[in-house]
Amino acid sequence: MTSIAADYLAIIDKVASAVSLPNIRQIHIASVSSQSGKSSKFGAMILENEVVGLTFVDLDAARQDLLTILKSKTYIGCSPCEVAALYAGNQGWQRALGMAAINAISQCVLTGSGCLLPDTDNTMGLLQPEQGDHIGMVGYFPPLVEMIREKNIALTVIELDERWVQSEKDFEVTIDTSKLNACNKVLCTGTVLINHTLDRILGQAKNADEIYLVGPTLGCLPDPLFDRGITAVGGRQVVNCAQFIEMWCAGESWRAASKRYRIIAESYPGYRALIG
Repeated sequence: MTSIAADYLAIIDKVASAVSLPNIRQIHIASVSSQSGKSSKFGAMILENEVVGLTFVDLDAARQDLLTILKSKTYIGCSPCEVAALYAGNQGWQRALGMAAINAISQCVLTGSGCLLPDTDNTMGLLQPEQGDHIGMVGYFPPLVEMIREKNIALTVIELDERWVQSEKDFEVTIDTSKLNACNKVLCTGTVLINHTLDRILGQAKNADEIYLVGPTLGCLPDPLFDRGITAVGGRQVVNCAQFIEMWCAGESWRAASKRYRIIAESYPGYRALIG
């Protein structure tokens, strides 16, 4: 199987040949010193048609690198397809910015095609944990962890930060990804797309009946994800660009300017149908 980056860039090439895409109007990366809220973990690429592509930048040195690089190279006025090519890069800032472009292009396709994006209230509703499940979680979701533990459902969390490591009855936080082999449902954050670890994680989750990817970074066309056996994706779409920018620049939560949605593999028509 080709890499996730190669798969996405191949789709972007096909989209670009079939759809007229607007250029980049703005790129927002929160300052490390000025903002410490929700927006500081993400970046936003805004196209000239006010479609927004979100991405996760709070990984390694990606955010600081982007703040430095964008001072000299803004990418404003460029095609998002040009920037999307960065997703195949080796550095964190390249993958983060490339993902923002891929998401912006994907949102153009999803909104322009009229593809139904059903609202989803929360990740718990998508995951639907039940007694007898063993949930695997890649990335620590504090509220979701508490809700699952309250239901006395077995939970294994994979974390890169060893400070989170702990073990109790039916609950473990570990850096050992092989522990996913025991899980029948697996939930991953969009970080696995930024650090290109998705395929490695999936290789450890072969016994899972259901695998979900969630988070603002999941604004991409889900074809390569569904091809790899992902059950569903839960993304976030900006529905009011002006309100989003106002909240972003104020360092406030921009949830009110967006909606959380889900795409289920079995009901998704595929990007070819969407651009057709």
